[in-house]
Amino acid sequence: MVNNLVSIRRCKKNEILSVMNFINTYWSENHVLATSQSLMDWQHKSKNGYNYLLAWNEDVLVGILGYIPTCRYDKALNSQNILWLSLWKVRDDFKSAALGLRLLKALETVENNIGLAVNGINSTHPPMYRALGYQVYDLIQYYLVNTSRPQNILQSPNNYPLAIPSIGNALLVRMYSNDLLSLKLSHEEVVPFKTPSYFIKRFLEHPFYDYKVYGVVQDDNIRAIIAIRIVYHMRSCVLRIIDFFGDTNVIGDCGSAFSKLMNEFNAEYIDFWQYGISSNVLSKAGFEAIDPNGKLICPNYFEPFKANNERVTCCIKSKTKISTIVCRADGDQDRPNMLAL
Repeated sequence: MVNNLVSIRRCKKNEILSVMNFINTYWSENHVLATSQSLMDWQHKSKNGYNYLLAWNEDVLVGILGYIPTCRYDKALNSQNILWLSLWKVRDDFKSAALGLRLLKALETVENNIGLAVNGINSTHPPMYRALGYQVYDLIQYYLVNTSRPQNILQSPNNYPLAIPSIGNALLVRMYSNDLLSLKLSHEEVVPFKTPSYFIKRFLEHPFYDYKVYGVVQDDNIRAIIAIRIVYHMRSCVLRIIDFFGDTNVIGDCGSAFSKLMNEFNAEYIDFWQYGISSNVLSKAGFEAIDPNGKLICPNYFEPFKANNERVTCCIKSKTKISTIVCRADGDQDRPNMLAL
């Protein structure tokens, strides 16, 4: 098939069912974004339509590219808006026409932004992104164990030395919407930029996941905020640091606080997928990095559960030269994969 008749435009409100049917047919049958209108609305609905670019061959949908603007969660981020790519698919009979690249190029101008990014890419795609001017990074999974709990989810050889929390003087204080609205937080200049209001909309108001937000307190000042989600497998649970914003150095003094938090929720361990925070800072708190090819197995997927290590690669093409910190919640890495219908 040829693409001389293909037009690209943003998704209108009355076209989203076509997108969901496309996902079900050409991406993955019964994919959560093909079956849950509520999740689709939460993640992609905008004032005048949906955050998808659609490629139409006359009246036939032949390609889609979903995206998530960071300003979706706080309009104050309009001037620092990053567009995170999500589901990107072109019908196989149109791939030879480079339609996928046309969609990506169109996204650069669809709305105001300082850059495009994607979190979690196919392992064969880094050369393509580099050729398009993106920086490619691997997120690293760090972990700490609860020494008061047996480890049922982590899998390791006998007598394997596990990462244990160090003693630190920072505290974790649970924060709610009103606390975050009044919070004046010093921060590092990083991409993607976030705000306390971003944490309210992205995490505390999430319709499906029960995120908890904590302030990291040191010397009577809140120096950072983190978002955490509890995940379960069988009769065990794990804490996952999903996002972070603020002074990265304070993490190094959080070992005792993380130990206390794991005990509070009876969690076996805590993990933190991220790129951009110094390994020296994390190791000061006791964190150790997971080797994707190593003997210690620290699962990443819980929906459904997979007892193996993973790799998560992100790419970013930014118009700024400031530092990058990417966490698990950036883009659509931390979204439900299974929902009851």
